[in-house]
Amino acid sequence: MQPTPAPSSPPRDSPPLRQSSPTTAVEDHPLEYPDPPKNNGSAPFHVLAALFDRLQNERKPDKRRKLLASWFNHWRKEIGPDLFPVLRLILPQKDRERAVYGLKEKNLAKAFIKLIPLGRHDPDAVRLLNWKKPTDKYKTSGDFPTVLYEVVNKRSSVVEGSLTIDDVNEYLDQIAQNMGKSDVQSKILQRIYNRSTPEEQRWIVRIILKDMIISVKENTVFGVFHPDAYDLFNTCSDLKKVAWELYDPHRRLNDEDKAVQLFRAFAPMLCKRPTKKIEDSVKEMQGRAFIIEEKLDGERIQLHKRGNEYFYCSRKGKDYTYLYGKHVGTGSLTPYIDTAFDERVDEIILDGEMLVWDPVSERNLPFGTLKTAALDRSKKEYNPRPCFKVFDLLYLNGMSLLHRSTKFRKRNLRSCLTEVPGRIEFVTEYEGKTAKDVRLRMDDIMANRGEGLVLKHPDAEYVLNGRNKDWIKVKPEYMDNMGETVDVLVVAGNYGTGRRSGGVSTLICAVLDDRRAMDDDEDQKYCSFVRIGSGLSYADYIWVRQKHWKPWGANGPEWLQVSRKGHEDKGDVYLEPEDSFIIKIKAAEVVSSDLYSLGFTMRFPRALSIREDLTIADCMTATGVLENIRSEKKRKMEDDDDKPKKKTKKTKKKPVIMAEYQGINLKDTPVVSSLFEGYKFMVSSDPKSRNGAADKNSLMQMIHAHGGKCVQVCRDDPNLLVVYGGQTTPYDIKLIMNKDVCDIIRPQWILDSVAKEELVPLTKKCFFHATTARMASDDYGAEDSDTEDEAPPSPPGSSKTPEPTHREEVESRIDPSMAEWFDVGAKGKPVATQASDSGSETEPEPDEEFDSENEDVKPEPEVEFEEDEDWEQIDKDDNLTSTQSQNVAKKVGLAVVYLCHDQPNAVWREKEDEDVRMGDDEEAMHYDQELIFKHLCFYLDSPSNARELGLPVKAKDETDVEKRFNEIAKLIENNGGRIAGLDEPKLTHVVVDKRDISRRQELIKRTSKPKRRHLVIAEFIEVCIEEGTLLDEDEFMP
Repeated sequence: MQPTPAPSSPPRDSPPLRQSSPTTAVEDHPLEYPDPPKNNGSAPFHVLAALFDRLQNERKPDKRRKLLASWFNHWRKEIGPDLFPVLRLILPQKDRERAVYGLKEKNLAKAFIKLIPLGRHDPDAVRLLNWKKPTDKYKTSGDFPTVLYEVVNKRSSVVEGSLTIDDVNEYLDQIAQNMGKSDVQSKILQRIYNRSTPEEQRWIVRIILKDMIISVKENTVFGVFHPDAYDLFNTCSDLKKVAWELYDPHRRLNDEDKAVQLFRAFAPMLCKRPTKKIEDSVKEMQGRAFIIEEKLDGERIQLHKRGNEYFYCSRKGKDYTYLYGKHVGTGSLTPYIDTAFDERVDEIILDGEMLVWDPVSERNLPFGTLKTAALDRSKKEYNPRPCFKVFDLLYLNGMSLLHRSTKFRKRNLRSCLTEVPGRIEFVTEYEGKTAKDVRLRMDDIMANRGEGLVLKHPDAEYVLNGRNKDWIKVKPEYMDNMGETVDVLVVAGNYGTGRRSGGVSTLICAVLDDRRAMDDDEDQKYCSFVRIGSGLSYADYIWVRQKHWKPWGANGPEWLQVSRKGHEDKGDVYLEPEDSFIIKIKAAEVVSSDLYSLGFTMRFPRALSIREDLTIADCMTATGVLENIRSEKKRKMEDDDDKPKKKTKKTKKKPVIMAEYQGINLKDTPVVSSLFEGYKFMVSSDPKSRNGAADKNSLMQMIHAHGGKCVQVCRDDPNLLVVYGGQTTPYDIKLIMNKDVCDIIRPQWILDSVAKEELVPLTKKCFFHATTARMASDDYGAEDSDTEDEAPPSPPGSSKTPEPTHREEVESRIDPSMAEWFDVGAKGKPVATQASDSGSETEPEPDEEFDSENEDVKPEPEVEFEEDEDWEQIDKDDNLTSTQSQNVAKKVGLAVVYLCHDQPNAVWREKEDEDVRMGDDEEAMHYDQELIFKHLCFYLDSPSNARELGLPVKAKDETDVEKRFNEIAKLIENNGGRIAGLDEPKLTHVVVDKRDISRRQELIKRTSKPKRRHLVIAEFIEVCIEEGTLLDEDEFMP
């Protein structure tokens, strides 16, 4: 046992500090603030509104940082050092000083209809109330502040607003204090309406809704404000404390200031998802024995304790002490765990997961029942109750343990605490050394209905709000081959026939196309991906059919990209994105298909649920789908069997490139000059261009004719120039950009150089993408570095003048009196404009990445090919047939396909996987809407079948169970399904009777290869038939 620090003495009297209303702290321990720095008045709100406009329309992250830095510097110079009034308006979602306003879009619409005023049937009143609904006259919809601005702009007589930033904060405080009092809130909004312009009202409403859309994340704002701001916010979750403690940019915090404190909410450490395959995650442990913990499906909770005082709060800083108990006499948890702590423990902070334990079934209940269980005051012995699963110790008797190793913290944790079964327990953990250990533990977790695993490095420190490779979470769906699961947007539908007639029956779904650069005023595009007709219940269809469907028309909506072939992705009706919804789909696999715009679709897809908790912003992206395809097979970890491999004689062969990817023969093209002598190019065609291949060949001939050399494969050669001029960013081009080795130039540079008979300078406009080294060159910087990315060069002879961008229009409207606020070149007090300069312990995510605290919605890291993977070796085996020798492994996203590599078993394993593909035939892609079990194969765990397999039978009513399985078998076969044995390769479901689930774990073990099967109770069959569709198996697990 490690020595435990001696209990700290009672807190000494501190110097008098200014106190305010408590935020994310215990009532008896309100946060203490230093005296606020003094400001000299305030600034007009229209100056801040102008900053919001500039940030919203600026595409470059670096320029946004400079705008913020310039604005902050000017505030400090003209107003004073206290930036809290500004920060709480820029980051309203982080301001805990104000309670919720109780005003959503509908209530705001009603309030503005009264104060404008508008008649009940006035078109604009109807438009405000139905702000999501587009009309023929008004195309803007789905964004309430913009709709409100357009309505107010026609009526407001205020030309110049008179509100200051302090005025706005005071009004917002009053609105928050009068939550639920609509009459009082309306009067406050009336004052705002009378004193502000429509543009200013639009931003005030955004602040109330906490939906700023200014393309700036919290870590960027904190990084510009002060180098240590992000770290301090992670320890206290309080914007005011950050603003007042760090008002001086020159003051730096010490390590103690960045440590966790008792009764102060902090941002906990988070997990990363595994990359590519589990072996790579194990490599991140650097050969050390690592900790394997069970991942729990509960609510992340931090517990603070000093003596008889307790404090519970969530990951987001929400105080739950009222639920679990402030002291031993109150709450649903504290009275039962107070004796669990060692008598030497005076002060402690624990990190863990709050679950619901059911003592009757002896299992954890779903997360949604937690609050019900916590509020239960009946204290009955067998009622579900909260159970705190602890996995980390962060603070002990006055000492912060953040910088101690995971192994040290866990060892001391077990010395400080004794488990109270069903109330407070240690998370289940094991020691692992190899990927095989992870697989074995995952099998145990699956058998016990667990959620997944977390791998932890034994030497890892605890990084507040950090997300690094020291903690890696592994869920069954990341490694298992039970199928692909995605969240996609419903974009269109087809009418049904027969029993599904009378409305939309089949749904067409799409993913967000993020593979191309998009202008600010350009609508987002979606790619058709999959269609589904199974999985939704009768009640779901009633809800779906009530949506605002529109006729498809001749070509469908402009924002939806569909295939040029077939009718699979064309609907009878469609939904606008703002009227649509996200649906969770599960399928057997993702396969290539030219019947959908993405080029891929899902085989045997079905709906799992309608995700009402998600918005259209949570839709799966095109690159996300391609990433999953690119990384071997999602949800499957490679077999690590120890079977001896048959040795075969290996002979190197020259790699073979398929004919359609070979370059043209340039031997017959005469060389007329040495213009490009010494230059090496790889020309990539535009996949969106009909003449892409012809343009590529012409360009290659031109390069060769002027002394250049052309290659077909882009290696990591900094002297290689990639030539690409498309509007989108294909996956192979994106991989090259991520490596940052080769420059990507536009074809216009080739044309201009040939036309002028000399190499023109490689300035910024010549590049589709420039490497970091190139951007430092003199030629690259010859043009104004602040100009927006150039559009592709116009063809020779074109003299069209580009229209001014929306950003330029915004800049042109800036009042000259505000020019100093946006002088990005002004010298002021130094601020940290980038996280890398801040010395921050918590590395903020870049602006280009998702600003989400949930790692599951973040994209996978870019997967790069190793250099030695560019060419694969081919076995020489005289016994292979010609068909087998044609087995190829395609590298997704690259324009080259290579033959299978030198492991002889690789061909046979792939063939084996093909043999057990789901479905009655290889061509089948969808479930049958009438015969719902067609393409599915079932094993029935009847007593007679169990005995044939040598398994024990414990059912009391064996005859009744056998009779019931005979009825289930008939139902399956009458609805297109097939009954098979347990060793059937195409087996998809194992059906058990809930009266005898004693063979459950053995069945899971026997059916986990080559991919896991669904284990369900017999009621699954009956309910599916009753609903007329396949339902989610997870709801029917034994």
